[in-house]
Amino acid sequence: MELVSIIVPIYNVEKYLPKCIESLTKQTMKNLEILLINDGSLDNSLAICHDYAKKDERIRVIDKKNEGVAVARNTGLEEAKGDYIGFVDPDDWIEAGMYQSMYQKLIQTGGEICFCNYYKDDKLGSSQKLLKIKKEILNRQEIIDEMIANMIGIDDLMPKYNYIMGCVWRCLYKKDFIDKYELRFKRGLSIMEDLVFTIEALLKCHSICIDKGIWYHYRRNPKSTLHTYNPRMWEDQIYVHQLLEVLLAEVGLGEYMSNRLDLRYIGMAFSAIYNATNKTTQESKTQIKQRMTRVRQICADERLKLALDRVKPIQRPTLFNQENVK
Repeated sequence: MELVSIIVPIYNVEKYLPKCIESLTKQTMKNLEILLINDGSLDNSLAICHDYAKKDERIRVIDKKNEGVAVARNTGLEEAKGDYIGFVDPDDWIEAGMYQSMYQKLIQTGGEICFCNYYKDDKLGSSQKLLKIKKEILNRQEIIDEMIANMIGIDDLMPKYNYIMGCVWRCLYKKDFIDKYELRFKRGLSIMEDLVFTIEALLKCHSICIDKGIWYHYRRNPKSTLHTYNPRMWEDQIYVHQLLEVLLAEVGLGEYMSNRLDLRYIGMAFSAIYNATNKTTQESKTQIKQRMTRVRQICADERLKLALDRVKPIQRPTLFNQENVK
């Protein structure tokens, strides 16, 4: 059986790290290489990594200065010796059969990437998040229409869309596919670096497969980057959006995805405004004023106005079409 390398970027997660590592060591697939990339943690994370490495020879600990999750994952890709690559976030955990199942699916189908379903875990409990795709093997056009399009965003504003989280932790990749196209995470991105990586990878793919299993537990951490106030949220979102536009334009899909990109931009504005107005701690009048200034800047954005002007109107359900009204 070929070797699977699992890359875990780690920064200040001592509370969750033991459960994450234990879920990796308990995999039914034993031929694993577990790469714990400590990204300059200031808490007890590094010591926890070393403790587990003493117990399991499959674990390698790589300690580096803090440079962000993108660089940490890239470090793992450079160090990985496996034939297949998986990513796990350190505050999450996985079911014991995850990599055995996804590995077998790739072997059976010849796909370049395998996607699985996941659980979203929070204080209210655990909910299943399932890919609404019936086929288990997708070709090039199906990858564009079923995966990439739904990762970019919705195509109308009615609540019937099939948005797909473009997270690397729900995937198993062939290492030679990653190496062939020199796929790496964009340095400097503080949010959605895995979405950009996933879109870029899918644009290179000719075949992917879907594992119907629900294997990954995504923990919604209220202290994560996306769920805490970020004064650069709007700028970071715009940068990600620009990267996606370039990737799509390079393969001639810019116009094809134009409405989704416009709706994505509008959604970005809503989330950035929410981030700027989501007051979680006591703040000074100056800090509150800075937040309100940010909201006004977002509302005045010219690209946002353009997207609002040209986005296609809401597609109404057949039930409300004029010909059905008596």
